[in-house]
Order: sequence, then C-alpha cells, then structure tokens
Amino acid sequence: MSSNRLLCSVVASAFLATVAGGAEEKVWSALVLASNARKGEQPKAAPSEIAAYVPTLGKFFGCNQFEILGSATKAMDGQTERWLVPTQNFWVGAKATPQTSGYLLDLEFFHDKRRILKAQAQLGPKSPLFVRGPMHARGQLIMVFEIKP
Repeated sequence: MSSNRLLCSVVASAFLATVAGGAEEKVWSALVLASNARKGEQPKAAPSEIAAYVPTLGKFFGCNQFEILGSATKAMDGQTERWLVPTQNFWVGAKATPQTSGYLLDLEFFHDKRRILKAQAQLGPKSPLFVRGPMHARGQLIMVFEIKP
C-alpha cells in the first residue's frame, strides 16, 4: 500500500471515529460531600477530578471544601438504562439518549431503596451537571455528571 493511500486510510478512520463520537464516550458520576472548614482551619484541597469546578461549586452551594464519597464511570449507548453506584447507599439510574452534542439524561436518584428524585437534564461536553441532593450529617450532598472520553 502506498504511503498516500495509508495516510488517506488513517485520516478516513480518524474522521469516522470522530463522527461516530459517542461510541467511546462515558459518563462519569460522583457523589460529592460539600461542607465548610471549621473556623480558623484551612479548607481541605479538592480532589483533582473536581478541582476545576470548585469556584463554581463554592458559589452555588456556599461551601469551601469538597470530598468525593464515591464515583462510577459507565459507557452510555442510549439503548439501555445504566445503574451508576457512587456509594453503597446512593444509586442513580440513568438512561442517556445521544443528542447532537452530548446526552439527554433521564435520571432517577435512590437513597437505599427509596427514590428521592426523578429528573431529565441535558449533559453536554465540557459542561458538567451538578444536582443538589439531600443534606448529610456532615454537609450537602451533590451529584456530579460529566462526559469523559
């Protein structure tokens, strides 16, 4: 095979992989505990997975420290519902319908066996979704969803 044909083949394969796009995309979810450091103490550093979002999280949720209690990453194909299990007590059922850019998520949040929220939301690339959950003994629970390559 000539080098031009090989180059065209590689470029065509890369283009098709880009057009197919969602096949390798995954949705990362995490259960985050948001709280405030005690008076006089420095807030704990945020985990690297959410460090870029700390200013936004702090602004909207009024907290200065964030801890990931659990996380899960699942491929979303739009055909079946996926169960994301960030912790032993909190479960999320998610069905993702591919859109032009991102996914339309049908979400159900469970605490143990009790459904606490049913919602539909748009999840776009480089645009994570933050959902306020119930209060916890140590702070505010937040569910985070993000598209990962």
